[in-house]
Amino acid sequence: MATLMLHRDVLKDFGRLPAKVQKKVSELIRKFQEDSTQASIHLETVEQTVDDKVRSARVGDDWRAIVIAPQRGDTFLLMHVDHHDEAYRWCRNKRFEAHGTLGVLQVFDIEMAEEAAERSRSAEPPSDESPEEYPLDRLSDDELFQAGVPRALIPAVRAIRNDAAFEEVVGYLPPEAGQVLFWVAAGRSLEEALEETLGAVDAGAARPEGPGDFSKLAQVASADLVLVEGEEELRRILAEDIEAWRVFLHPYQRKLKEWDVKGPVKISGAAGTGKTVVLMHRAVHLAERLPDGKDKVLVTTFSANLSVTIEDLIRKLNPTAAKRIEVTNLHQLARTICLRAGWQGRVADEQDLSALWSAVFAERDPASEGDGAFDRDFIRQEYDEVVDAMGIDSEEEYLTAARTGRSRLSRQQRRRLWTWFQAFNRLLQKRGLLTFEGTVHQARLIVERGGFPRYRHVLVDELQDFGLEGLRLIAALSRTEEDASNPLCVFGDGHQRINRQAKIPLSRAGINVVGRSRRLKINYRTSEQIRRWAHSLLSGMDINDLDGGHADTTGDRSVFRASEPVAVKVTTWEEAGTAIAEWVKGLCGTHQVGTHEICVAPVFGEVRSALNALNIPSLELQANKADPGPVEPGVRLGAMRRIKGLEFKAVAMVVDGQFDDRRRLERYVAATRARQWLLVVECG
Repeated sequence: MATLMLHRDVLKDFGRLPAKVQKKVSELIRKFQEDSTQASIHLETVEQTVDDKVRSARVGDDWRAIVIAPQRGDTFLLMHVDHHDEAYRWCRNKRFEAHGTLGVLQVFDIEMAEEAAERSRSAEPPSDESPEEYPLDRLSDDELFQAGVPRALIPAVRAIRNDAAFEEVVGYLPPEAGQVLFWVAAGRSLEEALEETLGAVDAGAARPEGPGDFSKLAQVASADLVLVEGEEELRRILAEDIEAWRVFLHPYQRKLKEWDVKGPVKISGAAGTGKTVVLMHRAVHLAERLPDGKDKVLVTTFSANLSVTIEDLIRKLNPTAAKRIEVTNLHQLARTICLRAGWQGRVADEQDLSALWSAVFAERDPASEGDGAFDRDFIRQEYDEVVDAMGIDSEEEYLTAARTGRSRLSRQQRRRLWTWFQAFNRLLQKRGLLTFEGTVHQARLIVERGGFPRYRHVLVDELQDFGLEGLRLIAALSRTEEDASNPLCVFGDGHQRINRQAKIPLSRAGINVVGRSRRLKINYRTSEQIRRWAHSLLSGMDINDLDGGHADTTGDRSVFRASEPVAVKVTTWEEAGTAIAEWVKGLCGTHQVGTHEICVAPVFGEVRSALNALNIPSLELQANKADPGPVEPGVRLGAMRRIKGLEFKAVAMVVDGQFDDRRRLERYVAATRARQWLLVVECG
């Protein structure tokens, strides 16, 4: 019996088709599942195409579905649905082949690639000298094929002599080939490039017997094709606006989703590389395989908003598995543990903390100590960043604590400081209060004493924002010391460290990920132009890999290109609001972008007024609430920190003229929420 695989673009664009065409496409898929030989399917050969495997099926008076017929086996591919002429124009010069080594489907246009190569040649300045060797020259034709380059495109790749030519040609190569070659061009070996981008060297048993053999495509992790098994699954997929991330994973993402390993693992990657997507798929994968009905999977984040979003998306991804997955943020997790252990106090807010410190200093004023007196702000900061953050309970612990990044103190100075810290802690205890970090510390002690059950699997997002006590808590909640499979998986990115300045390696919390660290390199959310602009913000900064090393961004690349970011300079907030409102109006009109697909950060009244003047609705993002999405229109307004973890087609960000490290990191986070359009308004 024949099978029909669907390309992601068919699913992505299905909701935009006329209702009658949608019905016809659904019938076509169902008929293939029943009997692909029935005459009512009406598969016809398309004349004047470069690939003789191309077929069309009528799905309306003026609509055609482009189907690729196999030369071997009985797996067909539904690739495109469009008006008659547009559908035939789309497929005329394309080739559709299963790659002989990687096993993935590749779609490419030889003519376009050769034209790009010719443009790159003509752009080179004439020279009497022999051209310098380019890194791709080191690969033989067979190695280029192993890298994913179709045989027919090898001559075009051979024409690449410099980085500019590479950028000209790479857009016409199959994406996996471009990703591998980018790494080779950056100086890595072919083996490293294949491992880092695709996670494997070849398809193994799923290798096709020829370019027209599609029978094993379903066995290969694909970012573009899905095999729909049964009419019920078809109805489920086609009946809702299904996000691509729920159906399609890049081969390397799938490898990390299914990675079975003893001990804790770390997965890092810049913004937009799919860390949270992998986390959700991995959480579901592990939940589906829990042997004990009482076992649970814990997913925790630093920010409350992201945990709410993840919980909602996991429920959509797999409602059954979601029942065995607890999703929460770090501070809610800590409060829950403390409350279940009998704690009846509350977490101190900023007003409480200020009042307590005022009471401490009223009893003993630091200024009265004469020479060598400590500043009040220094005392508070020392408590927050050292004592509280590190869960220090005693003077002896403080005397021996490593105060990385803080000014040097003698033992005598630390003893003097401890008297203020001790007084502050007594007041906290007397009033039944805990700081946020204190809550995490107490929760960790409760778990270590056996007062709270541990989880079979623990997954952590936003690792870069976890302090030492947070890391110790998740280590205590996981079964890392039992030689268990997949006890702890942490995800993070040092580029997005906006809630904590201290760089605390995992090893300091007893979490050993040596040999079990992987990095995602391919950006799916943000265009290459926006990605490069965002990374330029952090030029010169030391970005760590979350375990004491340096983040290696070699080979980082986006899968698509769009327009360059736009920068404007204004002198007042009113001008900023007007510039943003006009920009939004253009996006909604010219590009048909929905208002819910646009975000402005930070929130300010002038932009609301400017949007209202143009009858453009707005919606401020709320703490602990998921973005309602298309069901509620309105340009999203949110602080740069609050939009972390979200994504939009377009983002407008307002900045001042200051560029300290924290502001640069916040702006990086805000900019990388944008997929296609970024407006940067400098005000002042």
